[in-house]
Amino acid sequence: MSVAKYLNRTVGMSGIEAVSRTCTLRPREAEHSAIRLSAGENFVGRSKETGIRDSRCSKQQLRLHVDPKSCGITLKVLGMNPCGINGVMVMQHTECELKHGDLVEIVYGRHGYEVVFSPPPVESTEEKPQENVPDAVASTATEEEKWASVAKGKLVIYTSAGVVASAKIAGYDMDGTIIKTKSGNVFPKTTDDWQIIFPEVPQKLKSLHKDGFKICFFTNQAGIAKGKVSLDDFKVKIKQIVKKLAVPIQVFIAVGGGYYRKPLPGMWEHLQDEMNDGVAIQLDRSFFVGDAAGRPEVGKGATKQRKDHSLADRLFATNIGLSFYTPEVHFLGKRLEQWKKPDFDPTCVHDQLPQFEPNDIQFDEDTCEMIIMVGLPGSGKSHFCAEVLKTRSYEIVNADTLGSTQSCLNSCKRLLSSGKSCVVDNTNVDAASRKKFLALADELKIPCRCFVMNVSTAQVKHNIAFRELLETPHSQISDMVFNMMKKKYKDPALDEGFVTIHRVNFVPQFADEKEKRLYKLFLVEK
Repeated sequence: MSVAKYLNRTVGMSGIEAVSRTCTLRPREAEHSAIRLSAGENFVGRSKETGIRDSRCSKQQLRLHVDPKSCGITLKVLGMNPCGINGVMVMQHTECELKHGDLVEIVYGRHGYEVVFSPPPVESTEEKPQENVPDAVASTATEEEKWASVAKGKLVIYTSAGVVASAKIAGYDMDGTIIKTKSGNVFPKTTDDWQIIFPEVPQKLKSLHKDGFKICFFTNQAGIAKGKVSLDDFKVKIKQIVKKLAVPIQVFIAVGGGYYRKPLPGMWEHLQDEMNDGVAIQLDRSFFVGDAAGRPEVGKGATKQRKDHSLADRLFATNIGLSFYTPEVHFLGKRLEQWKKPDFDPTCVHDQLPQFEPNDIQFDEDTCEMIIMVGLPGSGKSHFCAEVLKTRSYEIVNADTLGSTQSCLNSCKRLLSSGKSCVVDNTNVDAASRKKFLALADELKIPCRCFVMNVSTAQVKHNIAFRELLETPHSQISDMVFNMMKKKYKDPALDEGFVTIHRVNFVPQFADEKEKRLYKLFLVEK
């Protein structure tokens, strides 16, 4: 994880001044004593000198190299458990730079100290670069709570009184991260069926707010769009939660699907572009916490923990470029958990694949033939047919256009009988759906080849989500229909009657860079 490298803001000083300057870690908790650091190398951890007895803290948790002249400290995490720098988690073996006034948690979420140089550094009068702007800009805090909506109600935003723009964002999912149900059900029964998930949550948020973070919640609420939850009732619930936490919070609510729903970055982009008073957000000093993290089921019996319902929160952070933590790691200081990576990584997609495998497929325009396409919806069949086969004088036959399989068979028979090659651009996922067309080809003594789309199921789901975001004219595919087709799918075999079977790679093409950037985001929650 990257941590901000703060620019040195001190002016030159003499060697005598450097020697006389002291460095102290000043405790933020009454039970701890100040830790004096000497010039050069220091080790801080569990010891009599520090008064830290926490077993999670190694005896040499941190190595701190102090430079009194520059008023800087180079910190390296030696312990197995992470530390915290200005509210951001820093993992083992990571190095970062500290300056006067920075906040250090010896173990993340525990044992907080402030870096104090005495005398303090003198502020330079030179103009500072952009990254040296204060974390919480001197903008006016919201005096009254506000509600807003954009994109015809697809995104609803609540801003409580006291919210101030900041370069540092502490982002959170809400359900399963900030709150849980009182009833123990996965979904709340009523508007009042909630409670704060951990006792540590309010104090953690207050501490971050005090340290200059802007607290933001980002929550998917498809139930509102489906009519299962009243938006007015949900607004009441949001206000109750914010009141309970007693800290200024801005809440982004994705109503239904589309670009504002996590893992897509629409809510974050709206915060960045419209809801932060023009203050640029520093990604390396911001973070996101959520429970939809792709963790597998672990444990048995009373200690059993169910697997996460999705990867939406983790992928949301990935799409934005934020450090990500689960609630247990962030609030309780637990160790990082295992998680299952998505089956398809869109960031690795490139357009250098050969069109075919093998890549020496021949097309003889003087030979009449039938081609049967095989592939799930979203595998790129129609695009391949239009861009490759139609340009080679193949007539495209499609049930979506003609209305039925029988109409496709009638059209194929008419075309082949007149000496025109045709391609059956249906899903043709099982042997039964292919059999009728193969029988027709055999009846007419016409050779039939099979072209199979060489695309994983995970990428197919990504492609479907992509074209829905582009609002293309393709038919909508429900999860039920897709899963039914996936279950029926059977790879074609030569003994079905094909002359040859060829695999077609999916080679993405984009209208512009905006489309390409969208495709390379994680679009699917699971």
